[in-house]
Amino acid sequence: MSERISARVNSLREWMRRQTPQIDAYVIPTADAHGSEYIAAHWQSREWLTGFTGSAGLAVVTQTEAALWTDSRYWLQAEEELRDTPFRLMRDGDAGVPSPVEWLCEQVSERPYRVAAPADVLSQAEAEELRQSGLELCLTLPDAFDAIWEDRPALPAETIDIQLLQWAGVSVKDKLAQAATLLREKVGTEKDYLIHDLSDIAWLLNLRGRDIPYNPVFVAFLLFLNRDNRFVLFTHGETLTEAAREQLQEAGVEVKPYVTASQNVHVATTVFSPSATFAFDLTRAAGFVASPFERLRAVKNDAERDGFREAMLRDGVALVRFLREWESRRAAGEALSEMDADRILTVCRAAQPGFEQLSFPTIAGYGPHGAIVHYEAEPATAATVEARSLLLLDSGAQFDCGTTDITRTLSCGELTREEREVYTLVLKGHLALAALSFPEGTCGLQLDLAARSPLWKAGLDFGHGTGHGVGSHLCVHEGPHQIRKNPRACTQVPFVEGMTITDEPGVYVAGKFGVRIENILLTVFDRETEFGRFLRFETLTLCPYDLSALAPDLLTVEEVAQLNAYHARVRSLLLPRLTDEADRDWLVRATQPLVP
Repeated sequence: MSERISARVNSLREWMRRQTPQIDAYVIPTADAHGSEYIAAHWQSREWLTGFTGSAGLAVVTQTEAALWTDSRYWLQAEEELRDTPFRLMRDGDAGVPSPVEWLCEQVSERPYRVAAPADVLSQAEAEELRQSGLELCLTLPDAFDAIWEDRPALPAETIDIQLLQWAGVSVKDKLAQAATLLREKVGTEKDYLIHDLSDIAWLLNLRGRDIPYNPVFVAFLLFLNRDNRFVLFTHGETLTEAAREQLQEAGVEVKPYVTASQNVHVATTVFSPSATFAFDLTRAAGFVASPFERLRAVKNDAERDGFREAMLRDGVALVRFLREWESRRAAGEALSEMDADRILTVCRAAQPGFEQLSFPTIAGYGPHGAIVHYEAEPATAATVEARSLLLLDSGAQFDCGTTDITRTLSCGELTREEREVYTLVLKGHLALAALSFPEGTCGLQLDLAARSPLWKAGLDFGHGTGHGVGSHLCVHEGPHQIRKNPRACTQVPFVEGMTITDEPGVYVAGKFGVRIENILLTVFDRETEFGRFLRFETLTLCPYDLSALAPDLLTVEEVAQLNAYHARVRSLLLPRLTDEADRDWLVRATQPLVP
């Protein structure tokens, strides 16, 4: 491996020397041309060059040095995978570690110092930071990896099909008419607008694809030609289904090849989001504006809400079948691992109608692995589940009608008092958030306290956010609203009816175990008083909690009643969908009322 990585770095350096003028440093972000959370194989240049397989990182190569920045989640992994390669690990966020730009400036021995990067993955914001440091940016060069990566995967071009109006709720023609109005309000009547966010494009056009792992989107740009009042879609038109092609024609959307997008954009009259990549030379653009569509997508219409409810029913059936099989096989003495949990659950989900793919890589962390927030089991390191401790299982699916995301922490046998107390306190915070009634206009920063209060009373806390939005058969992580405790990290977006949000407090005891419990909630109207409109949450997720992990003495009478009401609802909604008597019996047992 180390020899292969060294050879790739040498090939890049040779390419840098061949350019006119010569390139002094090459920057390789972990990104695609659209700011996607998950990256298609074509854009995984950083992983190919460095050998580091983590999902976050940035590499920089000069003629004499090579370094890779990644955050604390991946330090141990990066240290192992970068061993004996030319790359020095830079522990991003650690005290005394320079940023990539600071480090680059330290390498400068004489001016000009020329820095290049693949233009289609370097954002305008990143380019501006490099410019302000005094470095000379060379971003009109071809992508170096097209030359040195001999078997580079092609641009993704999977099938693009329609999102049924039954689940979309609004026609493409009506969405585009609203989009045109919003864009004119933002940029005036003279400027064009390029949409590069894949979720925006899929949602506006009622289309879905499989170009990006775990996300039902397709690589594309959508250009609004203001004066012509029309939209042009740049994508791989050859994989549009007949239904998708007809839907675009009916809405008056022209389709052109994806690779011609930059040639068709008139820079002087186009306004972009600052996260747009430098593939479009925006130095002469009139200005930047953020997408107005994220907030539209965040508020689900009636059809999208119904789609979520249907997806949860299908997912709930799969989860019951998994939990029953998991318990019965372990009771029979079968040795099962974290990988087995992932595999069995995926098989159960794939058997459901409308299943397309997982919505993110499954996290199955047993014992100490459960304390690693973004743990992902690998065959070489997967733990075998023993008759003690806890298994944290965070998973989700993409169905044709909606997206799911659920975490359950399961008792694997004998538990310590500490494990039971932590499990119960996390559940108390989870229930408290789900039971809230709050004034319309409340932000996630205020809602966060409900989930953390039981933990704080016990001197416990967790570092991640408490809730994120979820797309309607789109990306599992969606904004702009959030529930977080950090005022600088939490977007101050008021909650309104129709917003979906996860409810996922947790506690992670390093070296011992982790607990997280998660449902998806829908924001709905509660009541109106003399003090205004109040909202509450409808719990969409349908799956029993593991009551065998509880410390019942820590629950209040109200919490027991809330648990029993939820389990009664899960039982009544899922029983009609279960055809196997063993599954039905398991669900009835798992949802038996707790006695206060």
